[in-house]
Amino acid sequence: MPSTRATPRQVELGALLRRIRKRAGLSQPQVAALVNRSHSHISRRERGELGFEEQAELERTLTVTGATSEETIEALRLFRDGADPNWLIPGIARDLAVVTEYESVANSIFAFQPSVIPGPLQTEEYAHAVMVGGSSTEVGIQDRLKLRMARRKTYLAGSTRFEAIMGEQAIRYPACPRDIAIRQLRDLCEVAALPHISIQVMPFRLGYHPSREGGFVLMRSDATTVVHVEHYRSSSTLTNARDIKDYLDAADKIRRDAVGAVASARLIAEIADELERTG
Repeated sequence: MPSTRATPRQVELGALLRRIRKRAGLSQPQVAALVNRSHSHISRRERGELGFEEQAELERTLTVTGATSEETIEALRLFRDGADPNWLIPGIARDLAVVTEYESVANSIFAFQPSVIPGPLQTEEYAHAVMVGGSSTEVGIQDRLKLRMARRKTYLAGSTRFEAIMGEQAIRYPACPRDIAIRQLRDLCEVAALPHISIQVMPFRLGYHPSREGGFVLMRSDATTVVHVEHYRSSSTLTNARDIKDYLDAADKIRRDAVGAVASARLIAEIADELERTG
């Protein structure tokens, strides 16, 4: 039976099939007719929610949509590895493409970052400062910056419920010059007023707490729940049910122990005022 859980490789395979189909100028119903499947079947495959039972069916789909030899090799690799529920990827390009696919179908997103502002809430100058500090090349920075700002726009203008919790360190000891930090904190206060966005601060605490283990993002949709964990030079996308349960529990504890949204907005404003006074 094909997989009904949207694993990371299935999501990337679905995105690849969609790009190939659109380049060929074909609609989903047209592809469905060519491969003797329903429109819903093709739609779910392109969202990564439904895998292929047999390699031959994938090969037929690639043939009728005019996939190149390179695309065919890549699609077959993703098909063979598609059942793996977790995925560790060096670099960022493919990884961000997969994360964007999950974001696009999510009903709610929870993000925790202990020492930096969560990516979708970063202003352009803050994001640039962080990327420069990470020793990225300017060419690479500009590409990543465009993508991050596009994601920010989608988050702010959309209706998907977004809970962002950041460690007190992220706002009290910002990862950027003081003037940029002040503008970033003021921006957070404005964004926090949006009805679909919640911003909280996790205070410094003694003793063990899940927040000490690092940042992660939970994305929940009707079809699946996934966890995305960013590392210094790689990232992991997890769909294993046991792993997800652990992260859901951690998110609940972080949410409970964080400062409330109203008090957090007040704290962020106070720290911005303090930075201005001591500048």
